[in-house]
Amino acid sequence: MIRDFYKKETLWQLVRFCVVGVFNTIIDYGVYLFFSRSVGLFFLYANILAILAAMTFSFFVNKYWTFSNFENKIKSQYAKFFLIGVVYFILYNSIFYFSVNNFKIYDLWAKVIAIAIGLSWNFIANKYWTFKKN
Repeated sequence: MIRDFYKKETLWQLVRFCVVGVFNTIIDYGVYLFFSRSVGLFFLYANILAILAAMTFSFFVNKYWTFSNFENKIKSQYAKFFLIGVVYFILYNSIFYFSVNNFKIYDLWAKVIAIAIGLSWNFIANKYWTFKKN
């Protein structure tokens, strides 16, 4: 796995994954700001909606563009992607919650911290499990 990481294909996948991550972040923040600021939803509930919106976008773009996976396994891959997302969700929200409530970090900065930590988990798990080439 470590040798594979330094292959040109894997590095380009990581770059594309990060580009998708930028768009995910825009979607995440947009949905979060809408529900937390405009609607007045509790910040954790707004964050749940934001993550779900970004996750669905991310699955399709990462499947077809990042990992060039055109296998007709959408259900099983989405299930794996979702499971990885659940682990990310727990990790992300735990970091987010404790950063805001325990460490009194501004909520928008806390989101940046949580996103940064989850990035490596998501890339490795999706590359080597969800979209693994047979």
